Amino acid sequence: MAIQEKKKLTLRLNKQLIEQAKKYAAKHNLSVSELVETYFLHLKNDDAADHTPLVRQLTGILPESVDVEQLHGDHLIEKYGQ
Repeated sequence: MAIQEKKKLTLRLNKQLIEQAKKYAAKHNLSVSELVETYFLHLKNDDAADHTPLVRQLTGILPESVDVEQLHGDHLIEKYGQ
């Protein structure tokens, strides 16, 4: 993999949001720059799909024979009644 040149980008964000991002980054041993870069990379990949990364990750776990809509309907009936 070729090393790509890094360039500086200035963002203007809400002060509280910046602090929240810094805490999240520190908790996950990342820099805020790495968080932003990862987010931008996901944007590029999401152009092909309308689903979130979590939904794409979970897609295909259930066998095709499972009727997900029926299971969801049964769940709603059980939860809220008929």
